[in-house]
Amino acid sequence: MARSDDTEIVPAVDRRRKRLDIDGLIVPRLQVNINAARFALQSIDVLAVAGIIALSAWHHYIGANDQAVLAPAAAAIMGAGIFVSLMKFAHAYRFKPTETPGMHLRTVFVAALAALGVWLAAALILRPASFQPDSLARSGLYAVGALMILHALYAVRLKRLHLTGRLAPTVVMLGATESAQRIIEENAKTKELNIVAIFDERLARAPIDIHGVPVVGKIGDLLQWEGLPYVNRIVVTLPSAAAARKKDFVEKVRLLPNRIAYVSDAFENLDHVKQRLSEIAEISLKDVTGNPKSGRHTALKRLSDIILASAALTILAMPMAILALIIRIDSPGPVLFRQPRHGFNNRIFDVLKFRTMRSDRCDLKAERQTEADDPRITRIGRLIRKTSIDELPQLINVIKGEMSLVGPRPHAVGMKTAGRDSMELVEEYAHRHKMKPGMTGWAQINGSRGPLRNGYDVQRRVQLDIEYIERANIIWDIIIMARTIPVLLGDRGTVR
Repeated sequence: MARSDDTEIVPAVDRRRKRLDIDGLIVPRLQVNINAARFALQSIDVLAVAGIIALSAWHHYIGANDQAVLAPAAAAIMGAGIFVSLMKFAHAYRFKPTETPGMHLRTVFVAALAALGVWLAAALILRPASFQPDSLARSGLYAVGALMILHALYAVRLKRLHLTGRLAPTVVMLGATESAQRIIEENAKTKELNIVAIFDERLARAPIDIHGVPVVGKIGDLLQWEGLPYVNRIVVTLPSAAAARKKDFVEKVRLLPNRIAYVSDAFENLDHVKQRLSEIAEISLKDVTGNPKSGRHTALKRLSDIILASAALTILAMPMAILALIIRIDSPGPVLFRQPRHGFNNRIFDVLKFRTMRSDRCDLKAERQTEADDPRITRIGRLIRKTSIDELPQLINVIKGEMSLVGPRPHAVGMKTAGRDSMELVEEYAHRHKMKPGMTGWAQINGSRGPLRNGYDVQRRVQLDIEYIERANIIWDIIIMARTIPVLLGDRGTVR
């Protein structure tokens, strides 16, 4: 039956218990995107199955006929497709938090045997000229064994990540309502979300906790909480009947880079006992501030970052070492400059750059942006800033996962524009932190480089950054990287 209001939970009187302090909340700092992990493991399985079948079939086809290359290749492609498809059909890539490694391996074994049967049946029906049933059966059994070994490793590792809370999305809720209670109760069975806290403006009327999830403060406390950058989703649990309060809640958090969602009316009509939490989440929660990128996009972007950044560091290691020596000789001080900057979800990290300013005049807070003929810049610094070579150490930030090769440029914490905090000049400023910052980006190749002189400069960069975030894909990243060097070399007017 649908509810007509946002029924709140009346707390039982217990003067011995105290409300948990917000600083006592534990939030995992190192998190793993479960969708990206699933895509990565599926890709490993495809490569493993295809490789094993190809090698096994090739070994048995040598000298048997003139199909020693084509037959193993065809068997590998068809086999990998059938095995992984049936594994997905059997939900062998869900890795549920409540699933034990033994339960998971049983699922994998049944799915792999079924795939072996389908594969052999398909080969028997097609009966190509190179058909050798013994060879195909042997190759398929090797693939089954490989999948069992791989998934034993996957299951143990992911189970540990689930136990530490690093794999489930970290969630906070706004509103100590019965809708929040229903979600928390179901999550206690499935553990698909890591619900760490509830915030409510009517704190005096709210319970100490709801089924172990503490009610810790008001929305203002959430905005000041140092753990907020590590929250994946903020869920507003007030239904449409509480429209005024719901709008107020959303307005207070909508400019955060964190993903915001609210409980829709469909949730009130669900039989939550019979529904899995993942189904409830998909049906009953609607996003206010946009959907995240797919697991495939996240995994491929991270893989390309690691491969390309590692290759670049390897190739540029000697020139960077020589440049480091020149910097050290040119002026006293460290070779690298570390500056706190905002990253994904407003997380703060130290960006690495070759030092281009005098050590006693470095501006960690970016209170004064770079000017033409800036006296703080060293002789070698003036040269390397013209070509942005000082940014090369950020390849280390990319490999560490703090940055990406392409994304919004990371701005310094507390950076000021025209004497004001830059984030105060544009309402949607924090939305540029919905993605990891990049060494280059859409804004940079469209002329928004270097210092931001006024509110218009900030607004234009934020607009370009948000445009990139909404449209981002791997092909576009490649285009941006390809255009970066010509743009930098052809730009003589920007102060850097």
